[in-house]
Amino acid sequence: MDSPMSELGMQLSQSHFMDLPQFEGRTKPIIGICAMDSKARSKAMANILERLQATDRYAVVFFGEKTILDEDVEVWPVCDFLISFFSQGFPLEKALQYVQLRKPFSVNSLVRQFLLLDRRVVLEMLHHVGVPTPFHVVVSRDGGAKIHPLLQSVVEQRMGFRLGAESSTVSEVEELDPDTLRVGTRTIRKPFVEKPCDAEDHNIYIYYSQAQGGGVRRLFRKIGNKSSEFVPGPAHVRTEGSYIYEEFISVDNAVDVKVYTVGNSYAHAETRKSPVVDGHVRRNSEGKEMRFVTALTAEEREYARAVSKAFGQRVCGFDILRTHGKSMVMDVNGWSFVKGNDAYYDHTARILDARFQEALRRRWFARFVDPDTVGRATYESRWVLKGVFSVCRHADRTPKQKTKCVLQSPDVVALLDGSASEVTLRSPAELSRALDALDAAQQSPHADDPLARIVHVRDVLARKIAMPGTKVQLKPQRSPCGSVQLILKWGGECTHAGIVQSQDLGENMRKDLLLINRSLLDDVRMYSSAERRVLSTVAAYGASFLDDSSASFMDRVSVRADMLDDSTDAKDEMEVAKQQLRGFFDFSGPLADNPYSSPAMQLPPELAEQGPHEFLHEMYDIIARLIARMERNFARLSPAQLAQLQPDWCCNENADLFRERWKKILSSFKSDDSVVYDPAKAGELYDSLKYDALHNRCFLERIFMSSEDLERELLSDPDQQTSESEYPPDPLFSQQDVRTLYYKAKQLFDFVTRNEYGIEPEQRRKIGIQASVPLLRQLIQDLQAVRNESQARTCFYFTKKSHIYTLLNLVFLSNMPTMASYDKVGELDYLTHIIFEVYERKPDADADVQREYSVRIGFSPGANCFHVLDTNIDDTHALK
Repeated sequence: MDSPMSELGMQLSQSHFMDLPQFEGRTKPIIGICAMDSKARSKAMANILERLQATDRYAVVFFGEKTILDEDVEVWPVCDFLISFFSQGFPLEKALQYVQLRKPFSVNSLVRQFLLLDRRVVLEMLHHVGVPTPFHVVVSRDGGAKIHPLLQSVVEQRMGFRLGAESSTVSEVEELDPDTLRVGTRTIRKPFVEKPCDAEDHNIYIYYSQAQGGGVRRLFRKIGNKSSEFVPGPAHVRTEGSYIYEEFISVDNAVDVKVYTVGNSYAHAETRKSPVVDGHVRRNSEGKEMRFVTALTAEEREYARAVSKAFGQRVCGFDILRTHGKSMVMDVNGWSFVKGNDAYYDHTARILDARFQEALRRRWFARFVDPDTVGRATYESRWVLKGVFSVCRHADRTPKQKTKCVLQSPDVVALLDGSASEVTLRSPAELSRALDALDAAQQSPHADDPLARIVHVRDVLARKIAMPGTKVQLKPQRSPCGSVQLILKWGGECTHAGIVQSQDLGENMRKDLLLINRSLLDDVRMYSSAERRVLSTVAAYGASFLDDSSASFMDRVSVRADMLDDSTDAKDEMEVAKQQLRGFFDFSGPLADNPYSSPAMQLPPELAEQGPHEFLHEMYDIIARLIARMERNFARLSPAQLAQLQPDWCCNENADLFRERWKKILSSFKSDDSVVYDPAKAGELYDSLKYDALHNRCFLERIFMSSEDLERELLSDPDQQTSESEYPPDPLFSQQDVRTLYYKAKQLFDFVTRNEYGIEPEQRRKIGIQASVPLLRQLIQDLQAVRNESQARTCFYFTKKSHIYTLLNLVFLSNMPTMASYDKVGELDYLTHIIFEVYERKPDADADVQREYSVRIGFSPGANCFHVLDTNIDDTHALK
């Protein structure tokens, strides 16, 4: 491939350079990464850069969004090799100016990336190099594609033709009949595809003929597990904007082919289910779309070479349609990564290394006239990541459950040992004392104590006493009779999936910081809540991040219950918010008349449409129906048949505990003529559904079947259920009642959880400050320390859900500009983390000026998947 550098008119004499410069004692040549952070710091990029650094021939510099978006190109880092590519929000014109100024060896041509912004230009280039595409007609209501002047010059010089010369400027469109569209003098018949000419617009429509039943399938960027939706009935083409109307190709095996090139000699290909099939995206346990490696034909490999060369993109992705033994290219995407494929990462790093070394030998950049300037550090002129401060939620856990009662029994009150404050009993000996006290209270009950509750709590403690995490909390009550509230809690323990998640995140963070600034690992500090699940998360995360399998670092972890456990300071204000939520759900009239409603609540569409009362009533009906089926199945199935539903259980669970947990969920609803529900129970329902979808999916899907369907399935031959297809079937969850309940429970959970930490903005601010004061003070202290000291620092604060929600509320209420609005933030799942990154810059090494600082706040929703029921889960049961 021609060097992208030569496209900028650079004329270099080769005679000056006969030998490769020696770098002993000097800084290594620098690979500069100039892309938006979501791409530059992705797993795939890290895997490739790790392999390049393992050669010990290069240093890596990340430009960072702060530099790319806010700084003039004159102060961008100087590098020898440049990896730079367009994505949403990236200033391509500015990056091109940098290449013209510094003249690095660019892996992908910056100027030819302008080709990829308009689908009309992409098709014109493909046509010129002889790559077949589907038949198409073009409607240009914008006067035609806008060609960058330098791009036009480069294409004329390199390829000998003028872009746009063959482009249609036709804007006249007529629907001759329900199946035929006329564009200028040309016609195209349904089914056809309507693509916006703007390559960044992914709202693509497929129009079907009357013979096919009509209607339109609307494709869009993947949202959760959906990539398209079908709209039945008559459909007319869009009348505003410029579009390409393309013959619809019925592809072989209902799959698309995604091709990834690295240079002219290597191409990796994968198939995925076509979004036109049903709009459902198949995902693996990491939430990535499921794809399968496929071999390219000799003809397709030639297309890959032609595309990579014509578009000037060594690392490039494009889409192929295969039909009846022929292949056509339908789109070119520019820089694209294969995800989770080590063979691809190995090939890519090896090819890039060879190209970089060849560039060194051929001296394709003028800075090599003076070998002393190669790889010269430019620390003073660039922003350097000096501090990382991550507030992180714990990993996946078992469902938290509790039961409680207020008692005056002297034996129970005596468990306080005279303390006027809360007491927690955790050890086996302490729990045995509590069980003895409940036995005594049951045998000689106090006149005012509810005997039925004593019996229930005693029975639960007897069965849960040996389970990890079981504890009894005793809270003295402010009453003259000397009563105590006893709260029995169990569950909430970190799972084996949580350990895997923590290790994975710790390893990825380590790789990220090693690439960006290795000194960030020289001073690492960790703070933790006192909760067992949080400490388990810290142990697994820290071992991977610090590369310390001995876990000796745990001695240095600072356990700060005062800072990272639930705060009592915000309890009163949170109770005000919860009371408003209870009133909102208890009201049975029209939503418009609900005195507890507020626009700040941001009701989910279904909840707003049905009203809270009807919404909860429908949930109750579903749960009652599911529990009735479960009870019938437990009564009819033998122990051996129950074991057949799910042979293997994890996390100390079994079929009986599953049954008990679900019956307890039903008891959270009280139903006579109405449904009364404490919204605080929303988490218990959603936790159980999500937990069972990950850890007990087989049982969850089967135990709620009708008895007849379940018995038929148990008698069926599993060998006859296997598919002969090359591609595995969609892992769709078949139990519709469970599916409906899951999506309702998620809406309820998201709504309640968001609002229990404050409904109105001022209430959110008040709760946030009250709950987070110790954490905020520590963060400010650590941020100031990294500014005042010379050493880089990384701090982790591992905590619970409450601190994540309250801290994020404060971030959004601070009036800082954010890329996502508050109402777009969904569930803050396990391992959600809020990261404060401190960047430092000194403009000149000799200048007598203060260093500059910038703080970037990042946010990840953690191990999150909206459509968890349909996600393909491996043996770890972990969302990653």
